[in-house]
Amino acid sequence: MNIHYLNDYESLSKQAADIVEQEASKKSNLLFCAATGNSPTGMYAEMAKKPSVFGNMTIVKMDEWGIIPLEHPDSCETYIQTHILGPLHIPEARYITFDTASEKVDQECDRMENYIQEQGPMDVIILGLGKNGHIAFNEPGEFLETGFHKNLLEPATIQHDPNLAKGSEPAYGLCIGMQGIMQSKKVIFLITGKGKQEAIQQILERRITTYCPATFLWMHPNVDCLIDMSSLGQ
Repeated sequence: MNIHYLNDYESLSKQAADIVEQEASKKSNLLFCAATGNSPTGMYAEMAKKPSVFGNMTIVKMDEWGIIPLEHPDSCETYIQTHILGPLHIPEARYITFDTASEKVDQECDRMENYIQEQGPMDVIILGLGKNGHIAFNEPGEFLETGFHKNLLEPATIQHDPNLAKGSEPAYGLCIGMQGIMQSKKVIFLITGKGKQEAIQQILERRITTYCPATFLWMHPNVDCLIDMSSLGQ
């Protein structure tokens, strides 16, 4: 893992966008697995300044909340439409998405895993860091799932949105599995935000554990890890 320390979020966002641009210069039709949330928002904003550079990519949605509908303003679907597809002028035909409705979970997981294995590996995958060390919705535990799967979400993951706890069943998410992440050709790992110091410390210790899924990125041969210095709490 190549670790880069950046002074602030703006610097992290610009460098991350530059890395994606470098990859797009080598292959304009990247298969691009997109994270959502605060960590990559600045990067997408930087990319939107050069839509012609990134407009040939195929976007694969990495994960999605269960319980809330896709049209909910807090869904990953809404985020991707707002921050990626629209600004980069990417047509729906080059957007690979899925539904998390409970009656469709098994079918959608199988469909997405088949797509990843048939069309992949991902050329670029963007990852953020959860406060508990998760990547995508691969939560800490005794074991990690290989393929695209449903995962029950930890309290630390859902606490930012009370809507996620209002369903008739425990909050869950669907996400790419560890195999899909580890097979990706290029990982851009963005570490920013408050309350992540413990997870960051575990990563920097270079001890690989299922109780901090992000530590598995040490086994990937091509990871650029960008750390916003303000997230270290120093």
